[in-house]
Formats: sequence, C-alpha cells, structure tokens
Amino acid sequence: MTAQALAQRQTSNRSLYPSKPVFEAALNLVRRAPVPQIPDVVMALRRELTRPEPDLKAASDLIALDPVLTGQVLRVVNSPAFNLPAQVASVHQAAGLLGLARLTNLVTAEAINRLLAVNQGPVRVLWESILGTARIVTAVARLTPDIGEDEAYLFGIMHDVGSLIFANVTDNYIAEWSFRADSTPSELLAHERTTLGTDHAVVGFLLANNWKLPEFIALAILHHHGTRHLEAEDRRIPRLIALGQLAHYLVALANGTDETAEMLEYRDQAANMLDIGEPEWEALCRQAVNGGW
Repeated sequence: MTAQALAQRQTSNRSLYPSKPVFEAALNLVRRAPVPQIPDVVMALRRELTRPEPDLKAASDLIALDPVLTGQVLRVVNSPAFNLPAQVASVHQAAGLLGLARLTNLVTAEAINRLLAVNQGPVRVLWESILGTARIVTAVARLTPDIGEDEAYLFGIMHDVGSLIFANVTDNYIAEWSFRADSTPSELLAHERTTLGTDHAVVGFLLANNWKLPEFIALAILHHHGTRHLEAEDRRIPRLIALGQLAHYLVALANGTDETAEMLEYRDQAANMLDIGEPEWEALCRQAVNGGW
C-alpha cells in the first residue's frame, strides 16, 4: 500500500493515522523484510463482505476448500475462549452461528497464524508470546461490551506482528525484545526507532492495512502502546487498546515484572476503560499467576 492509497482509506479517524514520513519509513523497512502475502481465500472473503448481499454459503465453500485452514478455524471456534454452547463440526455450521464478518476475522487470524508461525529458535519464543497474548485478549473480551471474540483474537494475533518482522531483519532484536517487552515497552519502541527507523506498532498497522483488516483493528494496532486515553469516534479502538494493555499487564504479572511504571499505567488505563467488575478482575489476576489461559 502506498502513502496515497493509505490517504484514500482514511475516514473519520483521519487524525489517528500516522504522518506520511512515519508511514514511508515503515514501508521502506517492510520492503526489505521477508513478509508473506495473505492467502487468496482471505482477500476473497473480505471482498464478499463488501457486496450488498454477501453470500454466506459461497464464503463457507471458499474456506472449506482449504482443509488445514478449516481445521485451524474449527479448533479456535471450539476453544474455551469462544465459549459456544455446542461443538461446531463444520465451517458451514460455524458460518451459520457466527455470521460472515466474525468468521472472516477468524479465518484471517488463522491464515496469519499459519503464515507467520515459527517452528524453532529464539523467534519461536516471540511468536508463542504473541499467541499467548492473543488468547488473553480473547478471553478478556468476553467480559466487556463492544468487542467480539473474533475481533479481539485478530487484534491479538496482529498487534505485535511488527516485532516478528524485526526479529527476521536484525540479529540482536530478540534480546532487546526479551528484556523490554514485558516491562518497559516504550524503551523497546525507542530502540526500534533508533536502530530500524520505525517501530513495530507502525509496521503492524502497515501490514494490517495491506491485508485489508478492519480499520478500527488497524488503528488499535498502531496505538496499542499509547499511555493516554485515545479520542476516537469508534469506541472499539480505545477498547481494543485497553484489552491489549491489560493482556500485557497480566503477562507481566505472571512474569513478576508488573511493578514498572508502564505496566502499572497499563493496568490503570485498562481498569478505567473496560467495564470489568472487581470479582472478574481478581479472577483474571489469579488466572494470570496460575498460567490458566
């Protein structure tokens, strides 16, 4: 996506978009990185969503042509995070229960999962961390209004994907990420800007736009490390950011790095934004400490 194409996509959230120089710095890095292309099925599903009368059966048939992707989607749909009343046995059944928009988000997330999954080495640790955070974001989304589990899961998979790109273009990135990500993310962002000319939030936003993710998810990715309340007409943007920051705080709590100023600010900002009762909040903290995701 060019800077001109990005400008054409902007809507009422115009002030939330990155400046042209910031966007182009991220674009220059991505051009040098081994970034895979999103599968055709995902793009076809998102085109179907834009039709005046989307065809649910045709969309389901598209997904069913990919048995591996179908299996991944059914595994997620039937996981505790989605808490469906009955086991889903087919992608057509999932489409009937969830609707096309939610199913497309899940297919997109699982396609990205398959594209970016790393089988070995230090980068695998980073990817497992992203998946773990996505599970937490999805679980917490059930306790809050406005955000569906499918939207939360897609955001969770994508929000730190820029870090995965960085790990594949520079040798010392993983060490810096391991030291900073769960305690002082602002220092990680500063390191990225100094050494790479951009940061993982902007790169994640760029990829989200290239892969035609919903605008509110792309903007939440861009601002997910923000430490001030974000003024946005679409309330889903600050809510997704709060879900992501709460997930980061819960990971820090599990790792014993939750007392830094940034993690405490993430906790407080999430508490102010999300409508989570005290018993549920305490249960989340216990679950984090016990590793029950």
